[in-house]
Amino acid sequence: MNPEALTLGPELTIAFAASERERLAEALRKPDTGLALDLATVTEFDSAGVQLLLAARRSLAARGSSLQITAASAVVRDALSVFGLQALLPTTP
Repeated sequence: MNPEALTLGPELTIAFAASERERLAEALRKPDTGLALDLATVTEFDSAGVQLLLAARRSLAARGSSLQITAASAVVRDALSVFGLQALLPTTP
């Protein structure tokens, strides 16, 4: 079964972290099918966005599921590179 798909953005910043966190939490409450994120339209991404992704990954891993980033904007890929998280949170352009 394919993971549930969720599109986040266009901003994954401290100003929008609470609302996006709620959307992620809702998706994580679904059965253990994993989670696929589409971040292709993200235009602003900061450490709050990184924290959201890491928390989602950790929550899924605790249940034996996985997080997939199926598409990511250059902003997201650049930020993950700066934080050294490309291996932990691999992305697809």
